[in-house]
Amino acid sequence: MPNRLIRAFMRLMGRSWAYDSVDQVREVIAKQSFDSLQERAELHAEGAAGLTDSYAFQPGLVDLHDELHDTWHYLTALGSRAREMGYAALAGNLIAAADSTREVLARVATAAEATVPAPEVPLSR
Repeated sequence: MPNRLIRAFMRLMGRSWAYDSVDQVREVIAKQSFDSLQERAELHAEGAAGLTDSYAFQPGLVDLHDELHDTWHYLTALGSRAREMGYAALAGNLIAAADSTREVLARVATAAEATVPAPEVPLSR
């Protein structure tokens, strides 16, 4: 398995590394996830600790929605291409991932909307 430097060099050359086994794919995904787990958790916990009111959540949620929207388009395009190429299982997984991303998009949008406090309604007698 290539290290980050080799992968970065290959990307500069317009190429990428493909793994030959499911175990290798699982290993690289696990390594990428677990190597940065502590750092990511601390980074986001520190950021969240600095939020002072509901409006403070808004910029991050709006940005997250934009990133997820891009991810949805990416997954949809990959799924369509996989289907065109006859890779049914791959296409199915990509489309399922796109569908899940669409659900997350909706929830993030709803959360962003919830950052705006509801107007106070006077009590009636």
